Amino acid sequence: MLWIINDNIEFNPEMNRLASLSRPDLNIILTTPASRCLRLLLENAPSVVSQQTFFQKVWEEDGMVVSANTLYQNISIIRRGLRTVGENEDTLIITVPRRGFQIEPGVSVMTIRKDFAQAIEKKGETPPRMSGRWFKHYVPVLWMTGTFAVGILLGAISWQTVPDKDFYDRYTLVETTQGCHFFSRNEDIESGSRFASYKSMILKTGMDCQKYPWVYFPSSSRTPAVTALICQQPYKTRGDTGCVTLFFRGVTHG
Repeated sequence: MLWIINDNIEFNPEMNRLASLSRPDLNIILTTPASRCLRLLLENAPSVVSQQTFFQKVWEEDGMVVSANTLYQNISIIRRGLRTVGENEDTLIITVPRRGFQIEPGVSVMTIRKDFAQAIEKKGETPPRMSGRWFKHYVPVLWMTGTFAVGILLGAISWQTVPDKDFYDRYTLVETTQGCHFFSRNEDIESGSRFASYKSMILKTGMDCQKYPWVYFPSSSRTPAVTALICQQPYKTRGDTGCVTLFFRGVTHG
Protein backbone atom coordinates (compact mmCIF):
# COMPACT_ATOMS: atom_id res chain seq x y z
CA MET A 1 0.00 0.00 0.00
CA LEU A 2 1.26 3.46 -0.94
CA TRP A 3 0.08 6.76 0.50
CA ILE A 4 -0.22 9.99 -1.51
CA ILE A 5 -0.09 13.07 0.74
CA ASN A 6 -1.36 16.44 -0.57
CA ASP A 7 -1.01 15.18 -4.16
CA ASN A 8 2.77 15.67 -4.12
CA ILE A 9 4.33 13.26 -1.58
CA GLU A 10 4.44 9.48 -1.82
CA PHE A 11 4.93 7.42 1.34
CA ASN A 12 6.05 3.80 0.95
CA PRO A 13 5.87 2.20 4.43
CA GLU A 14 7.54 -1.01 3.26
CA MET A 15 10.65 0.92 2.25
CA ASN A 16 10.31 3.60 4.97
CA ARG A 17 10.55 6.15 2.15
CA LEU A 18 9.08 9.57 1.44
CA ALA A 19 9.38 10.64 -2.20
CA SER A 20 8.39 13.70 -4.23
CA LEU A 21 5.95 13.06 -7.08
CA SER A 22 7.23 16.10 -8.96
CA ARG A 23 10.91 15.23 -8.47
CA PRO A 24 11.37 11.43 -8.29
CA ASP A 25 15.05 11.88 -7.39
CA LEU A 26 14.05 13.75 -4.20
CA ASN A 27 13.38 11.19 -1.48
CA ILE A 28 14.04 10.58 2.21
CA ILE A 29 14.48 7.28 4.08
CA LEU A 30 12.88 7.43 7.52
CA THR A 31 13.96 5.42 10.52
CA THR A 32 11.80 2.35 11.06
CA PRO A 33 10.12 3.81 14.19
CA ALA A 34 9.44 7.10 12.37
CA SER A 35 7.92 5.21 9.44
CA ARG A 36 5.66 3.27 11.81
CA CYS A 37 4.61 6.50 13.52
CA LEU A 38 3.71 8.12 10.20
CA ARG A 39 1.69 5.10 9.14
CA LEU A 40 -0.25 5.23 12.42
CA LEU A 41 -1.01 8.91 11.84
CA LEU A 42 -2.22 8.29 8.28
CA GLU A 43 -4.31 5.26 9.19
CA ASN A 44 -6.10 7.20 11.94
CA ALA A 45 -6.26 10.63 10.31
CA PRO A 46 -7.69 13.07 11.07
CA SER A 47 -8.18 11.63 14.56
CA VAL A 48 -5.64 12.21 17.31
CA VAL A 49 -3.24 9.32 17.94
CA SER A 50 -2.40 9.16 21.63
CA GLN A 51 1.14 8.84 22.93
CA GLN A 52 0.20 5.52 24.51
CA THR A 53 -0.89 4.17 21.12
CA PHE A 54 2.46 5.16 19.61
CA PHE A 55 4.35 3.48 22.45
CA GLN A 56 2.30 0.30 22.14
CA LYS A 57 2.23 -0.08 18.34
CA VAL A 58 5.70 1.18 17.50
CA TRP A 59 7.86 -0.08 20.37
CA GLU A 60 6.16 -2.20 23.03
CA GLU A 61 4.99 -4.86 20.56
CA ASP A 62 8.69 -5.42 19.85
CA GLY A 63 9.47 -5.62 23.55
CA MET A 64 10.96 -2.13 23.87
CA VAL A 65 10.16 0.62 26.35
CA VAL A 66 11.06 4.18 25.35
CA SER A 67 10.62 7.66 26.76
CA ALA A 68 8.35 10.43 25.49
CA ASN A 69 11.48 12.17 24.23
CA THR A 70 12.09 9.29 21.80
CA LEU A 71 8.58 9.68 20.42
CA TYR A 72 9.06 13.43 19.93
CA GLN A 73 12.37 12.81 18.15
CA ASN A 74 10.69 10.48 15.66
CA ILE A 75 7.81 12.90 15.04
CA SER A 76 10.47 15.55 14.37
CA ILE A 77 12.13 13.22 11.83
CA ILE A 78 8.80 12.82 10.04
CA ARG A 79 8.16 16.57 9.95
CA ARG A 80 11.61 17.30 8.52
CA GLY A 81 11.14 14.60 5.91
CA LEU A 82 7.75 15.94 4.83
CA ARG A 83 9.11 19.50 4.58
CA THR A 84 12.11 18.37 2.55
CA VAL A 85 10.22 16.16 0.11
CA GLY A 86 7.20 18.46 -0.12
CA GLU A 87 9.52 21.47 -0.62
CA ASN A 88 7.35 23.72 1.56
CA GLU A 89 6.81 24.64 5.19
CA ASP A 90 3.18 23.51 5.44
CA THR A 91 2.15 22.06 8.79
CA LEU A 92 1.08 18.48 8.12
CA ILE A 93 1.37 17.04 11.64
CA ILE A 94 -0.16 18.82 14.64
CA THR A 95 0.83 18.38 18.27
CA VAL A 96 -2.24 18.10 20.50
CA PRO A 97 -1.10 19.04 24.04
CA ARG A 98 -1.47 16.27 26.64
CA ARG A 99 -3.07 13.98 24.06
CA GLY A 100 -0.80 13.12 21.15
CA PHE A 101 -0.46 13.97 17.46
CA GLN A 102 -2.67 14.12 14.38
CA ILE A 103 -2.57 14.79 10.65
CA GLU A 104 -3.75 18.36 9.99
CA PRO A 105 -7.46 18.02 9.01
CA GLY A 106 -7.03 19.94 5.76
CA VAL A 107 -4.40 17.54 4.43
CA SER A 108 -5.51 15.35 1.51
CA VAL A 109 -4.47 11.69 1.79
CA MET A 110 -5.03 8.87 -0.67
CA THR A 111 -4.09 5.19 -0.48
CA ILE A 112 -3.23 3.19 -3.57
CA ARG A 113 -2.53 -0.50 -3.91
CA LYS A 114 1.15 -0.86 -4.74
CA ASP A 115 0.70 -3.24 -7.68
CA PHE A 116 -1.65 -0.85 -9.47
CA ALA A 117 0.59 2.14 -8.77
CA GLN A 118 3.48 0.25 -10.39
CA ALA A 119 1.33 -0.63 -13.40
CA ILE A 120 0.37 3.01 -13.97
CA GLU A 121 3.96 4.16 -13.43
CA LYS A 122 5.18 1.76 -16.13
CA LYS A 123 2.54 3.17 -18.47
CA GLY A 124 4.12 6.61 -18.05
CA GLU A 125 7.72 5.51 -18.70
CA THR A 126 9.52 6.82 -21.80
CA PRO A 127 9.30 4.22 -24.60
CA PRO A 128 12.33 3.18 -26.71
CA ARG A 129 13.11 5.27 -29.78
CA MET A 130 11.27 4.05 -32.86
CA SER A 131 11.02 5.00 -36.49
CA GLY A 132 8.47 7.60 -37.49
CA ARG A 133 6.72 5.16 -39.84
CA TRP A 134 6.36 2.52 -37.08
CA PHE A 135 5.10 5.11 -34.63
CA LYS A 136 2.47 6.52 -37.00
CA HIS A 137 1.26 3.02 -37.82
CA TYR A 138 0.90 1.81 -34.25
CA VAL A 139 -0.04 4.93 -32.29
CA PRO A 140 -3.82 4.25 -32.57
CA VAL A 141 -3.28 0.74 -31.25
CA LEU A 142 -1.09 2.01 -28.41
CA TRP A 143 -3.67 4.62 -27.44
CA MET A 144 -6.53 2.09 -27.43
CA THR A 145 -4.45 -0.34 -25.37
CA GLY A 146 -3.50 2.34 -22.87
CA THR A 147 -7.03 3.64 -22.39
CA PHE A 148 -8.37 0.11 -22.09
CA ALA A 149 -5.84 -0.63 -19.35
CA VAL A 150 -6.82 2.52 -17.46
CA GLY A 151 -10.47 1.58 -17.86
CA ILE A 152 -9.76 -1.73 -16.15
CA LEU A 153 -7.96 0.07 -13.33
CA LEU A 154 -11.02 2.28 -12.89
CA GLY A 155 -12.78 -0.28 -10.75
CA ALA A 156 -9.68 -1.72 -9.13
CA ILE A 157 -8.07 1.22 -7.35
CA SER A 158 -9.70 2.20 -4.08
CA TRP A 159 -9.89 5.80 -2.88
CA GLN A 160 -9.73 6.87 0.73
CA THR A 161 -9.70 10.48 1.83
CA VAL A 162 -8.78 11.78 5.23
CA PRO A 163 -10.68 15.10 5.37
CA ASP A 164 -14.38 15.26 6.20
CA LYS A 165 -16.74 15.63 3.28
CA ASP A 166 -16.92 19.36 4.05
CA PHE A 167 -13.40 19.42 2.56
CA TYR A 168 -15.05 19.22 -0.87
CA ASP A 169 -16.92 22.47 -0.25
CA ARG A 170 -13.71 24.06 -1.57
CA TYR A 171 -14.32 22.58 -5.02
CA THR A 172 -16.00 24.64 -7.73
CA LEU A 173 -17.94 23.39 -10.74
CA VAL A 174 -15.84 23.95 -13.86
CA GLU A 175 -18.03 22.37 -16.52
CA THR A 176 -20.89 19.96 -17.16
CA THR A 177 -20.61 17.87 -20.32
CA GLN A 178 -21.96 14.52 -21.52
CA GLY A 179 -23.72 14.16 -18.17
CA CYS A 180 -20.48 14.55 -16.17
CA HIS A 181 -20.01 17.35 -13.64
CA PHE A 182 -16.32 18.34 -13.42
CA PHE A 183 -15.08 20.02 -10.23
CA SER A 184 -11.67 21.42 -9.26
CA ARG A 185 -10.11 23.22 -6.31
CA ASN A 186 -7.02 24.42 -8.21
CA GLU A 187 -7.19 27.55 -10.34
CA ASP A 188 -4.28 26.37 -12.48
CA ILE A 189 -6.25 23.28 -13.52
CA GLU A 190 -9.30 25.42 -14.28
CA SER A 191 -7.42 27.18 -17.11
CA GLY A 192 -9.03 26.35 -20.44
CA SER A 193 -6.39 24.29 -22.24
CA ARG A 194 -5.25 22.34 -19.18
CA PHE A 195 -8.79 21.47 -18.07
CA ALA A 196 -9.71 20.40 -21.60
CA SER A 197 -6.69 18.10 -21.65
CA TYR A 198 -7.56 16.52 -18.30
CA LYS A 199 -11.23 16.13 -19.22
CA SER A 200 -10.32 14.44 -22.50
CA MET A 201 -7.93 12.10 -20.68
CA ILE A 202 -10.68 11.01 -18.27
CA LEU A 203 -13.38 10.56 -20.91
CA LYS A 204 -11.10 8.52 -23.17
CA THR A 205 -10.79 5.86 -20.47
CA GLY A 206 -14.31 4.86 -21.42
CA MET A 207 -15.81 6.15 -18.18
CA ASP A 208 -19.63 6.09 -18.20
CA CYS A 209 -20.97 9.50 -17.16
CA GLN A 210 -24.33 7.91 -16.40
CA LYS A 211 -22.67 5.70 -13.78
CA TYR A 212 -20.04 8.17 -12.52
CA PRO A 213 -21.43 11.67 -13.16
CA TRP A 214 -19.37 13.45 -10.45
CA VAL A 215 -15.68 14.07 -11.20
CA TYR A 216 -13.27 15.86 -8.83
CA PHE A 217 -9.73 17.02 -9.74
CA PRO A 218 -7.58 17.43 -6.59
CA SER A 219 -4.31 17.40 -8.54
CA SER A 220 -2.02 20.35 -9.04
CA SER A 221 -0.33 21.07 -12.37
CA ARG A 222 2.94 21.32 -10.44
CA THR A 223 3.07 17.52 -10.18
CA PRO A 224 3.67 15.09 -13.10
CA ALA A 225 0.43 13.26 -12.35
CA VAL A 226 -3.32 13.66 -12.71
CA THR A 227 -5.71 12.35 -10.07
CA ALA A 228 -9.47 12.24 -10.59
CA LEU A 229 -12.00 11.13 -7.99
CA ILE A 230 -15.11 9.87 -9.80
CA CYS A 231 -18.31 9.23 -7.87
CA GLN A 232 -21.78 7.80 -8.36
CA GLN A 233 -23.16 10.40 -5.93
CA PRO A 234 -21.94 13.91 -5.00
CA TYR A 235 -19.07 13.50 -2.56
CA LYS A 236 -20.82 15.68 0.03
CA THR A 237 -23.67 13.15 0.17
CA ARG A 238 -23.82 11.27 3.46
CA GLY A 239 -23.15 7.54 3.26
CA ASP A 240 -21.57 5.55 0.45
CA THR A 241 -20.95 7.73 -2.61
CA GLY A 242 -19.50 4.92 -4.74
CA CYS A 243 -16.23 6.73 -5.43
CA VAL A 244 -13.15 5.29 -7.13
CA THR A 245 -10.04 7.00 -8.46
CA LEU A 246 -8.07 7.35 -11.64
CA PHE A 247 -4.39 8.12 -11.14
CA PHE A 248 -2.13 8.94 -14.11
CA ARG A 249 1.63 9.32 -13.66
CA GLY A 250 4.11 10.74 -16.12
CA VAL A 251 1.74 13.47 -17.33
CA THR A 252 3.34 16.42 -19.10
CA HIS A 253 1.47 19.64 -18.37
CA GLY A 254 1.17 22.02 -21.26
